[in-house]
Amino acid sequence: MKNYVLLFAVILLIQTSACTQKNNQQKKSLQSYDATKNVGGGCEGCEVILESPVPFDKVNWIDTLPDFNERGPKMIISGVIYKADGKTPAKDIVLYVYHTDQTGHYTNKFNEPGWPGRNGYIKGWMKTNEKGEYKFYTLRPAPYPGAKIPAHIHPVIKEADKNEYWIDEYLFDDDPLLTLSERNKQEQHGGSGIIHLVQKNGMLIGTRNIILGLNIPNYSLTSGNKVQTDKLQSGLAMRENMPAMDPYHITGPDKGTKTCPMCKYGRGQGIMVWWNSEDIRPFMQMMQRMDAKIQQSGFQKLRVFGIYMNPGKESIERVKQRMQSWIDIYGFQNVAILCIPSPSDSATAELYHINPSPEIENTIFIYKQRRVADKFINYNATSDTEYGSLLKLLM
Repeated sequence: MKNYVLLFAVILLIQTSACTQKNNQQKKSLQSYDATKNVGGGCEGCEVILESPVPFDKVNWIDTLPDFNERGPKMIISGVIYKADGKTPAKDIVLYVYHTDQTGHYTNKFNEPGWPGRNGYIKGWMKTNEKGEYKFYTLRPAPYPGAKIPAHIHPVIKEADKNEYWIDEYLFDDDPLLTLSERNKQEQHGGSGIIHLVQKNGMLIGTRNIILGLNIPNYSLTSGNKVQTDKLQSGLAMRENMPAMDPYHITGPDKGTKTCPMCKYGRGQGIMVWWNSEDIRPFMQMMQRMDAKIQQSGFQKLRVFGIYMNPGKESIERVKQRMQSWIDIYGFQNVAILCIPSPSDSATAELYHINPSPEIENTIFIYKQRRVADKFINYNATSDTEYGSLLKLLM
């Protein structure tokens, strides 16, 4: 994020200056946090969020940015901001966004001094409602001219008891400048900022949900924003984007390949089971039940990927041989059974933050639209109650 700020500063050849003081009383009341904690690890220019043209208690959850009625691809971005548990909507969170115009510049249309001028005139403020919702209308921004950086929207978050901080930029997954290398650079601050745009009634529609504190340096939880702690932690956080990976498919529609599950099927919904035990009987029994459920519901409503994490670090051929007898017994038709080199494999398990400890027998994700909708750790594969609860999340 800081690199982007420095880059557009160079492009526009604007020197550093202090930000203006439109509402000193508002700033003083908002800066009641302990500044020495520096949530976010530093945020040059983020103080512009305090330059809201109206007091924060009057800010709406919807905003229309100044460029919306100009020529260009019209766009609506909306979402929900959640507390750190990834489930509870967070109300009264201020979100500030700004981006380039259709020429790729942060045009200082109103000759504002300091950082407000650097951000350009296309900017807006929202404060989440009771449901944690926000929405803004704008034009799709253009990338910096002559540069190879994807087009993006800068967001800043302000919570009442913390300093303002950056989260990952809004990026667009159909942007040709958003290469695999660029995707892998994303730090998931607040969750993934890569959004999928859909054309509807002449508008580009995109959704991004945000989790407060997720991957934010120096973030501490207040009494009103607690998350349950447990020594057995494993897996991506709620609402996080599920990354690309290349496990080996032992059975299923992509048998014999290293097809990326989320790249091919992630736009729907389904279950991903990471199994970290050499005892594969309960794993196979779970897959059998899910295979039957897919047969009942259809591929359009449910996809299941069972990933054997190979704790014994056997060869793929050896794993296939051990699995084959179970596959023959159960006659799987619909589930995909996959395998990875080891529980700590950097190209698969580590990407999904799977805990390789033998204490974690399994980590299960419910996914929708390529994001984590819920997860289970050490799920009881033989429990009808837990199985029913798991499937209910998909209906």
